[in-house]
Amino acid sequence: MFCSSFFVTLPLKWEPGGKALGTTAGGKALGTTAKEKNMQRKDERKNRPVRQETKHNQHRRAFSHDYREKGTYMVTIVVVGRKRVFGNIEGFAKGKPGTSEVPHMVLSELGRRVMEEETQKISRFYPMVEVWRVAMMPDHIHLLIRVKETLPEGKHLGTIVRGFKTGCTRAWWRINPSGKTLGTMADGEALGTSVGRKALGTTAGGKTLGTTADVPEGSPSGVRDKSEGLRPVLFEAGYHDRIINRAGMLENIKRYMAENPLRARIRQECPKLMERQLHLWIAGREYAAFGNLFLLKYPLKEQVFFHRRDDRTGQPTETTEAYQKERARLLQLGEEGTVLVTPGISKGESLVVRDALDARHPLIILQKEPIGEYWKPSQQRFYACAAGHLLILAPWDIDEEAQRKFAGHGSWQRSAEHEGEGVSDYARFHYLNDLTKEVCRAMEMRILNYDELQA
Repeated sequence: MFCSSFFVTLPLKWEPGGKALGTTAGGKALGTTAKEKNMQRKDERKNRPVRQETKHNQHRRAFSHDYREKGTYMVTIVVVGRKRVFGNIEGFAKGKPGTSEVPHMVLSELGRRVMEEETQKISRFYPMVEVWRVAMMPDHIHLLIRVKETLPEGKHLGTIVRGFKTGCTRAWWRINPSGKTLGTMADGEALGTSVGRKALGTTAGGKTLGTTADVPEGSPSGVRDKSEGLRPVLFEAGYHDRIINRAGMLENIKRYMAENPLRARIRQECPKLMERQLHLWIAGREYAAFGNLFLLKYPLKEQVFFHRRDDRTGQPTETTEAYQKERARLLQLGEEGTVLVTPGISKGESLVVRDALDARHPLIILQKEPIGEYWKPSQQRFYACAAGHLLILAPWDIDEEAQRKFAGHGSWQRSAEHEGEGVSDYARFHYLNDLTKEVCRAMEMRILNYDELQA
């Protein structure tokens, strides 16, 4: 029964090189002129490789993938400050299927324009690109995009996304021509806080060169409009893409997009079972967490730990009779209410995790992947969190700590071809299992409030 989401990103940036301009005492410009710099930029843009997109901290790109070639992607773009400009979610988490009670999006005027106009422009400008599905949420958009043919020279997925974001921003400008704030939410609440108009600069004679629109705090740099000057942008810099390249992945992505309103409503109606904490202190260590924090307070916890191979015979652990007995014992403990705690790395551990999730046993999973402000678990784990059965923990600085602890171990040493790849799987495996022991013993947690610490 149901009851009871990042790191600072950088905008796409390319520095063409060249020397900074200075002035003589008489005010005459020195060095490269603006016209010459523009010519340099054009020449270097023409010659640079297409795949030189910035690899954002949270919006990572696949380095080995050519984003000009055929492919299917789910692209996610987020409104500045997560403001709800595209509409509202109506309905209830337990709404009757097939009725308006089921959570669904009711689009705002901007949401309708983006859905009916801006998404259609993608295929109009790029006939080799199809938009298979659009999932609009109040504060972000998912696009399911198919690139059918190689894109024109100099174009890639980022070019398409950038054009779509610009079109949406201009649609927002038309609805909100004053540009003084980030607009109005679908429920009428004003978005953002104006910080006042700032002069772009003045000439030596004191003449104003222009003013910016009132941009909400934390907004990325604006977009220059020929008629209006510099105005605020609608979306955060960058975007997230997921390459769909495995059997069954496409249907999972479609289902994920369709169920977005339901998951959002579950988070709203059951906040304590869907809690996200980026700085949680447990047993003297700092973690990020997602899920039911109350599981940490359960008095009965049991570690799930299996090596990949049996120490005596060398065969895979999960094929041994001893493993089958221990697996049955652990699942029986879960049935009785004991919280199972594991990183789920080895095959034996992952099988127990799978069975525990299927049986809805209480479970704490430690993972090496970071949990950021907008991070979400997979579909099955999301619903386990929503039902109160799961807590996911991600220790901070895992690679640094693992390297410090296991650097002297023989299995840590890597061959030359792996040099520079970072922390070994061995170190992460054993470090996470060591942390699992600590979590099993812990009964208390403390949420770190960095705002208070820095005050």
